[in-house]
Amino acid sequence: MTTSEENIINTYQELVDEIDKDIERIRSEYGGGPCPSNCFQCCLNTSTIPISEVEARDLKKGLDLLPKEIRKHIRQKALKTINVLKAKGFTPENMTKDAGMQAIDVVKGKSFGECPMLIGGVCSVYEHRPVICRVWGYPIDNGNELACCKKTFIGQRRNYKPLNYADYWKRCKTLSEALGAEQKTPNCYLVVKLIEE
Repeated sequence: MTTSEENIINTYQELVDEIDKDIERIRSEYGGGPCPSNCFQCCLNTSTIPISEVEARDLKKGLDLLPKEIRKHIRQKALKTINVLKAKGFTPENMTKDAGMQAIDVVKGKSFGECPMLIGGVCSVYEHRPVICRVWGYPIDNGNELACCKKTFIGQRRNYKPLNYADYWKRCKTLSEALGAEQKTPNCYLVVKLIEE
């Protein structure tokens, strides 16, 4: 890894630290975390969400820490999703154009629609999860509207200064472009790329 790449990764880690502090601000104001410990609803139907290159670099660190058997299981889950998507005419390129929204209809409610890294209701790469996974459940400004999980902050979303997801994502995009990546990669395709056989 070059010094430039190291600087980019360090800048991403600073962004993650900033996000964690902003989340802690809301948690403190709210009186704790909004999500029940046994809820992983937001990890369902996410096998097609796009992930930036800088997030992928951090995600790889988490995947590399897992036992070989778990990595193999995650890769097999991702390949199953890819095979279903291919059969329906989806490619990484056409999924990236609409942020994987049309592809969600193909995977929605199916086991192959969940994040490949979800194992037994637990995120296997929690400390290295992408930005959207860090902020979902809290009120976020996505650049168009105030967004939030339908199960959290009900009737209270506007009582808190939202997390600035639009800015976080813009910064991830800029860092990814500095790494030479112009577009995001759908989750399932990224996982297969990151976990080589």
